[in-house]
Amino acid sequence: MVLHWAKPQPGIVVLLALALSSPARGAEAPPPPPAPAPPDPPPMPARVPLRAEPGAATEPAHKGLDPITPPKIKLPEASETHPPPPATPESDVDYTTRRYEPAGFPLLGGDSDIGFQFGGVATLSHFADGIRPYAWNMDFVASASLKDGPRGVQLVQESFLYNADLPGYMDGKLRINFQTQYQRTINMGYFGLGNAATGTVPANFTGPSGRYFEFIDAVANPYLQPRYSLSGPAGPWFITGALGYRFMDPTAYADSKLARDSETKNPDGSPVIRGVQPLSITQLALGTVYDSRDNEIFVHKGAYGQLGVAYQQAFPTSASVQYGEAQALLQVYRPLGPFVLAMRGVADFQFGHVPFYDLFMSGPFGQSEAIGGGSGVRGVPVGRYSGEIKLYGTVELRSMFLKFHLLKQKVTIGADALFDTGRSWLNYTFDSPLDGHGIGLKYGVGGGIYVLWGQAAIFRIDAAYSPDAAAENPSFPIGLYVADGVMF
Repeated sequence: MVLHWAKPQPGIVVLLALALSSPARGAEAPPPPPAPAPPDPPPMPARVPLRAEPGAATEPAHKGLDPITPPKIKLPEASETHPPPPATPESDVDYTTRRYEPAGFPLLGGDSDIGFQFGGVATLSHFADGIRPYAWNMDFVASASLKDGPRGVQLVQESFLYNADLPGYMDGKLRINFQTQYQRTINMGYFGLGNAATGTVPANFTGPSGRYFEFIDAVANPYLQPRYSLSGPAGPWFITGALGYRFMDPTAYADSKLARDSETKNPDGSPVIRGVQPLSITQLALGTVYDSRDNEIFVHKGAYGQLGVAYQQAFPTSASVQYGEAQALLQVYRPLGPFVLAMRGVADFQFGHVPFYDLFMSGPFGQSEAIGGGSGVRGVPVGRYSGEIKLYGTVELRSMFLKFHLLKQKVTIGADALFDTGRSWLNYTFDSPLDGHGIGLKYGVGGGIYVLWGQAAIFRIDAAYSPDAAAENPSFPIGLYVADGVMF
């Protein structure tokens, strides 16, 4: 506390006293002569006003002599007795200043599925007018991977993705996301149907070495998803939808698991799997969203919930591929000191004639991996477990702890610890022998690193161990995942 003293000005104080002698007791004294009139007191000096503190009340004028004025104490301001609260993670985020934030990183990674992955990630974000999380954002990802295969080192995967995110329409109530992607992978996994699918190659396999559980996957798809707020721009309640198109062109290796299953019939004569020919698939989805997250780039608190349904129709219709899907998703974030506890649970239900490559994926609003892969149960290979019903979840402990500047941009480094788990059921009988017995949970455990460039471009590298990864590749039982953005 700081004390401010009001220093009084020097002045003259004059005190006058008169001593009167009393007569002796018992003696009669002559009447005293009349006392002379006392002289006039000397004139008082002019009053010198005291210097008042700014804003202090003016003292009333006094007649006669001024008392000695005590010093005045200036009380401290509220900001001095109550310091401002500590800065929150959002306090240094500027959504108002008009600016562009470009960012780019090399993409280096890989896993036991696609080998060594390399490429680049470029993102451009524009901030203006207080629109959150940005006025608009564009991402472009180009990557390829190399892996030693039956014919030596091969180009295993090539992928190109463009994403545009446009919030702020209709006074911030309408947000539009557009994405287009092409990806071709020559060793996409397919291990058969059910939660107990084996990873053992049969002794009578006559196809190309190392290709029994693989197929060539080629997909091109544009995708549009609007989201409209039922209240203000910040929600938290929204309605959403999606329009999508996919061109799928899978190719089975000779005598592979996919080739064998594509020729197998059920007792009623229907095919065991569908979708082995080239197909054009249209998608229509509707749903509702609850979103109270404090920051979409790196969430510290809040929740995100989604209920959605979708219908997908393939052409030509002679392929008899058409199905519906319903999904419930909940994500919760809780701050724990310098850490964030992030939790996610997903329940996905498909019904109808589902193509085999969607049985290990999930989501009415765009397809993502479920029991395996970088957006599902990490560490488990993609395509390892397939079924119409999928339940899976994730727990992560995250933190962003190191900040510095590079090339005039703020860079933040963070890390996470992760645990994923889940299982699938082939169908709604819940007693298929292909699902096995018992709990049947699959899991992955590991950690990762975050790099936040500016305030909108975040990149992550996750590594996860799973018994399923160890079974597929004992020499490197780790799944590595390099991606743009946090997992959820």
